[in-house]
Amino acid sequence: MALTMRFLVIALGMVLLAAPVASHELVIYTVIVNDEGPQPADIPETALKVGDSVWFWMEDSTENMSLVIELSKDGASARSPTLVNECELDENASLVDENCKNRFDFKFQGNDSIGLWNVSYMKSVNGTLTETLYGSITINEDVHLDANHTHNGTTDNLTTNVDSSSDKSMTQTIAIIVAIVSAIGLGVLFIQPPKKTLKEEE
Repeated sequence: MALTMRFLVIALGMVLLAAPVASHELVIYTVIVNDEGPQPADIPETALKVGDSVWFWMEDSTENMSLVIELSKDGASARSPTLVNECELDENASLVDENCKNRFDFKFQGNDSIGLWNVSYMKSVNGTLTETLYGSITINEDVHLDANHTHNGTTDNLTTNVDSSSDKSMTQTIAIIVAIVSAIGLGVLFIQPPKKTLKEEE
């Protein structure tokens, strides 16, 4: 019985030591939509994984221009509110119109988001559609192996870490503590001599 328990503890310790603890850091990928169109129109195929987000900024200063963004994949779709270049602020720097938006945030959640998304950028002047531009986004599976998942550092593609460095440090610290405790437990088990069973003489 004692030998069986010892093997179970050893096996548990090995599982704890071997368990992967790193997963990719969630990121935000920024797309700027200006008078030349979306920058970039097609996000690099390896840039995003499940759980990542894209922020679409309306930066076209054409007079009376507005923008609606639509993302679609396999029959499913999501549409932004109407975006404008600037929202009026009062003397307290608060929005005069709370419904005014110049940024659309979209987070790709769940395995259903994996794959190719088509993006339509529909520009209107005074409410009349004048131009539709197209782009694409590819979402990759998060296999929890790449702890250094980042984007390329171009000036158009701004990347922001969502997970703080303190959260990452905490995860690493917990993993180290678990590994140390497991190693100590294994050491104690190996050091202890096996218990002898005393038999009464007949």
